[in-house]
Amino acid sequence: MGFDLHMVRTPAAADEAELPNSSGIAGYYRFNVWGMNMTVGALEWADAIHYKPAPPIPEPELNGIDEDRLFETIEALRGEAPETAAPPTEAEVRAARAYVQAHEDSVSGSSLVDGRVGAYKFQTNDGWLVTPEECVALARKLRAQAELIARDYFPDAGVKQDDGRRWILGFARYNEIAAEHGGYRVR
Repeated sequence: MGFDLHMVRTPAAADEAELPNSSGIAGYYRFNVWGMNMTVGALEWADAIHYKPAPPIPEPELNGIDEDRLFETIEALRGEAPETAAPPTEAEVRAARAYVQAHEDSVSGSSLVDGRVGAYKFQTNDGWLVTPEECVALARKLRAQAELIARDYFPDAGVKQDDGRRWILGFARYNEIAAEHGGYRVR
């Protein structure tokens, strides 16, 4: 398991030297679980996150529809259903659309409090939207504290200072670019 970050609007290109976790894919950034935990720790050091509760992720309202069938219908609406899948009923489509909208409403709001972003956006891969304003706040705080984080946090965590600096500056740059492209989703 890991965390895939995808910008809302894809930029023209990605410079892998500038964005080390991008694999050269524009708008993309990846952390494995260990890497995201390290990044959350660095965000704490930069005073860039807060630990207020996350908005609740809604449970689907099934209204007599099988839960597996609901998620198959969501796949069908996204064009991801297997060719052999039975077409969804109107009731299944209504329920799927209602759930997708409720989920989207829950994960898309800003979490900014006193210039800090909700840590929960980096603790699950539920599709949280890191808004452009949140991207700006993260980038600003990471850049302001990059040397301190590289010097004091990363070596204690077993990461070489130069690698830690590159890591933090790369993530700061990703946030700067994302701020101009609608933010990004954490999946």
